[in-house]
Amino acid sequence: MSRHENLLRIKEINLQEEGNIKEAKQLLLKNVTKSQLPDFFYEHIAGIIVEECPTNGQELYELIGEFIQNGNQVSKEQTQKICVELQKQLLDQKIIKIEDKFNLVAEKLDAPITLNQVQLIKEIDIASHGYDDAFRGTKGAANTNDEISHEELKIKLQKKEEEAVKKKQQLFERFKNEINEKERNLPPVQVRHHRNSEAKTQDLQLDNVNVIIGGRALLEDAKLRLTYGRKYGLIGRNGIGKTCFMNALARSEFENMPKHLQILLVEQEMKQSHKSPIQLVLETDIEREQLLQEEQNLVTSNNPNTAARLQEIYERLEQIDAITAESRAASILGGLGFSQEMMRNPTQQLSGGWRMRVSLARALFVQPDVLLLDEPTNHLDLDAVMWLEDYIINCSITVVVVSHAREFLNVVCTDIIHFFEQKLVYYKGNYDQFEKTRTEKQAMAKKKFESQQSKIAHMQEFIDRFRCNANRAALVQSRIKAIGKLEHVEEIIEDPTCVFIFPTPEKLRPPLLKIEDGLFGYKKESTILRGINFAVDCDSRIAIVGANGAGKSTLLKLLVGSLELSEGQQYRSSRLRCSMFTQHHLDQLDLTLSPLEQIMRDYPGSTQEAYRAHLGSFGISGNMSLRPNYLLSGGQKSRVAFALAVYNNPHILILDEPTNHLDIDAVNALIIALNNFQGGVLIVSHDQHLISTVCDQIWYVKHSRLKRFNGDFEDYRTALASNNL
Repeated sequence: MSRHENLLRIKEINLQEEGNIKEAKQLLLKNVTKSQLPDFFYEHIAGIIVEECPTNGQELYELIGEFIQNGNQVSKEQTQKICVELQKQLLDQKIIKIEDKFNLVAEKLDAPITLNQVQLIKEIDIASHGYDDAFRGTKGAANTNDEISHEELKIKLQKKEEEAVKKKQQLFERFKNEINEKERNLPPVQVRHHRNSEAKTQDLQLDNVNVIIGGRALLEDAKLRLTYGRKYGLIGRNGIGKTCFMNALARSEFENMPKHLQILLVEQEMKQSHKSPIQLVLETDIEREQLLQEEQNLVTSNNPNTAARLQEIYERLEQIDAITAESRAASILGGLGFSQEMMRNPTQQLSGGWRMRVSLARALFVQPDVLLLDEPTNHLDLDAVMWLEDYIINCSITVVVVSHAREFLNVVCTDIIHFFEQKLVYYKGNYDQFEKTRTEKQAMAKKKFESQQSKIAHMQEFIDRFRCNANRAALVQSRIKAIGKLEHVEEIIEDPTCVFIFPTPEKLRPPLLKIEDGLFGYKKESTILRGINFAVDCDSRIAIVGANGAGKSTLLKLLVGSLELSEGQQYRSSRLRCSMFTQHHLDQLDLTLSPLEQIMRDYPGSTQEAYRAHLGSFGISGNMSLRPNYLLSGGQKSRVAFALAVYNNPHILILDEPTNHLDIDAVNALIIALNNFQGGVLIVSHDQHLISTVCDQIWYVKHSRLKRFNGDFEDYRTALASNNL
């Protein structure tokens, strides 16, 4: 076959595949109605179906079952039914043809130009050496002048790689633009004086609330009920749509949203600015800023006719309590951990975590009708968390908070909203009360369901047994009617269980990691840590606590060897493997890659099956491992980062704020995994539940000293609150 004929045939095959992919995508959208994935991702899934050409429903389930199950929160049995029906439709519409499966693959392999990298690499080898054709069973000759040269194939391969990278980048840019557009549409953070004078209700009650992302329904005809002054904890597994719901609520996207309510979402850190934190907080009161500017202009104008206007300005400033604004702003910033110096310095000198606190301070200063907080404790130390707890409890506004911190939810929440099965389910009380109530309800519902199923099975057995018996016809009919009259009892659907499994290292004899009389400072005159005497072994379960900036992260860097002691001795076993997880690991993820591609790039040399198994031990399985990282939720990305961090099978795990971005179920899974881990654990965290259930030692950093605390986390919290450390 000549080069021209090959090109025409390849074009024909590719056009056929493109058409099939489009049709397969439409069938997917028709059958999978509740997925959380954006619309353009379905092209990838449809491409898998067309490329693999499954021969039956089970093969299709193995290809895309996890995707359907995760995206729809349906059972395995329901997913299999969907796949069987989808396979039937694919065959009926001739989108895939079982009989052509191998012929098409053989034809593509036989052609000297193809669309995938593996085939191009094969053709380079064919061009030089000839090959054994597994489909035809014959020896192929080396390419002649009529066919593509070795160099042309190399150029083709490079071009395809560049196109693939470009397409990934385009999809990523499209995703970023969508996110940026949503952020631009968020309402401004500004004080609205006397907004309650209209005497309208500040409750929020909406029916038929829908959140649809990329054609997928995250919420469907849900009820939104927020009573003014109540404090709600919004919970649900990672990726279910909590953040999307909060964004939609902040943008007032729902029908019949009351116009008079001010709803603010604290979501992103402040951008770097030459302005100080206290300036950025105060400027949210736009009316105050304008009045003060006008006052200054009038005072300096030397115009004798300004007295009346100045009097109006002074009266209005008094009405809006402008005189106390700066002290209120300073009080909020101080509560969140800002020193007087930090309040006055430019925000461009602050880290991302501190700029996030500035965003939080601005929202707290504004005091909207409804304040939405998405993981507010992630960037706070325990002092700031306790201050925020008191602030939320005592403020009069409505607060909706998404948080992984169980104890935080227990302290601040009056109600829990459970985001589940595309609905919002309401519970009175804090998180512990929710868990107890839901467990009891589920147990009762399960018992009722099983009882009904047993009753139905018993009557059905009688019906099947005597269906053809004329003497029992009346009895059979009465039982059929009885089954039809039974009240429908829904089967209990559990949230998918999150699992973490850390690999088990071989045992090493102690000591593994030890510092004696250690001292560290970047400069001689500025010591960060001194008098360090600390050791970690395979049986260690240690928590490190202390204020932000006290030196906790510096200690971790000294332990893993990324920093060296200025003075003192450090011992490290020559066989020790130590892994460290920080939020920096999330920042290092290539968002255009999938988890599978990421781990293959970072740790080359293993098999795809081994990589998939390792990712699966952190709940990244099936199609989730094939999605680009930018499509994963924060918690899902955290699990990918965990999987990467422990791939080397460490003896010691060092975790810096590991629960940030995880949902409560994932935190529980992490706790179980850490308690089962056969190596040492060192955690920097202020998560009371995590520390209390995993750690048997608490060490704190204060005034450049690392000291062991004699007591549990509750004792430490009490000592911190009373300033007795």
